[in-house]
Amino acid sequence: MTETAPTVRGYDVEARVGPDPDGHVFRARELATDRIVALRRLTPAEGAALAGRLDRLASLEEEHVVPVLGLVEESDATYLVTEWVTGATLAEILAAGNRMIVGQMLGVARGVLQGLAHAHQHGVVHGRIGPSHVLVDSDGRARLVDFGAGPPVPSYLAPEAVRHPGGELTRTADVYAVAAVVVHLLTGQPAGDQKRNLRSVDAALRPVLAKALSHAPTDRHQDAGELLAAITKAAKRAYGKTWATEAGVSAIVAPLVPPLVPLEAPAPPAKEQKRVKPDRPRRGLLKPLLIGGAAVAVLAGGAVAAFLVLDEDPAPERPSLRTDQFCADFDDDASAIAGTGAQSRFDSSGARGTPDGDAAARRASVSCWWGGGESGTVVSMTVGAASDVEASDVDSASRSAAIFDGVNQKTVKAAGLTWRPRYATRCEDVDRQGYDAAYACNEPVIAIPRKPADPGSVRVVLVTTVGDQALVCGTNRSVTTTIDEASYDGLVEDTEDLCAVVLAEVRRGG
Repeated sequence: MTETAPTVRGYDVEARVGPDPDGHVFRARELATDRIVALRRLTPAEGAALAGRLDRLASLEEEHVVPVLGLVEESDATYLVTEWVTGATLAEILAAGNRMIVGQMLGVARGVLQGLAHAHQHGVVHGRIGPSHVLVDSDGRARLVDFGAGPPVPSYLAPEAVRHPGGELTRTADVYAVAAVVVHLLTGQPAGDQKRNLRSVDAALRPVLAKALSHAPTDRHQDAGELLAAITKAAKRAYGKTWATEAGVSAIVAPLVPPLVPLEAPAPPAKEQKRVKPDRPRRGLLKPLLIGGAAVAVLAGGAVAAFLVLDEDPAPERPSLRTDQFCADFDDDASAIAGTGAQSRFDSSGARGTPDGDAAARRASVSCWWGGGESGTVVSMTVGAASDVEASDVDSASRSAAIFDGVNQKTVKAAGLTWRPRYATRCEDVDRQGYDAAYACNEPVIAIPRKPADPGSVRVVLVTTVGDQALVCGTNRSVTTTIDEASYDGLVEDTEDLCAVVLAEVRRGG
């Protein structure tokens, strides 16, 4: 049974893209110019959101971005108009089991980053980057597209985007997402355990991608251009000047181009119709792209370019503690550090039963704890009054070392031994990244004759003040032998990543 085409004023809708009968992407001919375009049917909410961003989307002119041409409003639907591009999505290529050589993979990655860098330069954040949003055209060129509908794929979202769905996204969130796609491309492993998947990446590229996948946005490359420059430098060192290529990719794409389902002409259009265009026409946008004398298409696999416009980060709100969910938000990340079998708990002073007003807010606090796992690591975080944190003497490395040594001296004295310099705790500052105090301490093992050694520990402590509250976030790992440097460095890194996420939550009022 032949389907009937939707009525879209100014367009002759010829076919639907893909085998899915519920598909919302159509191939159409624009009557005024005779060019072939793609129409993506949007929900009312999507149409309203895109209408306010149309000028910026239409300003993007880069060969690795599928151009947005306009928006058409009908009585029963709204359609996003883009150029038509014949191709297949990266998701379809990967699902088909096609394995590209490293140069081809890096060619796709470079194209995505070039398009994204152009968008970032024009103040546009993509916000939904994943394999389904990368279209590889019939020439083997990777181009950024976006469905513009439905939720993004969580596996490729930056941690801050996962924790706050629908919140404002930034360039660094795009950096995380595109790095996750590149790791998937290079390893064949879907996004999930990023650190584990990174082990299969070439050693030259691994540190670059590890930085892009940092939990803390401030630790990542700050935009796609910076990440592209870093990957280019590393790849040239590893593979030479011809590190990336698109040669041969078109042969992989050709069999995967989704079919077109022909449609019957629609009934006469309804009377109430309106077309919304950008205030200023794009230069060169009205010229059809010609290859071999044929107008080349704009969309395949139902993918359409739709981006989130970059806005300034919202001003930090006054922190408020929702103790019923605060700790639970960090269970997965904290438990991964604490190890298999870790248990958790939280305590809260709350603000109930305390004086009203500012005094109550200052006294509210919450503490989270994860431990008892096989790694022997305890993860803890406390948010409370800044004055209480200062009084606790944990907000500086020297005071903390003195506290640790005081406890050890009591142990040594009780055993009838003499305190020696080699028992002294050694603390060092770590990268502060905006913290008031950030340090790691190595508390040594104390050998006691004819008795089990008194275990030492490695501790990482990060402290920052937000308004009249302070966050103390840290880890403690018991040790019975000489500290393994790799384990020590890894604990510092993992703690910094976790605490950066917690700090972002506190600043948002979480």
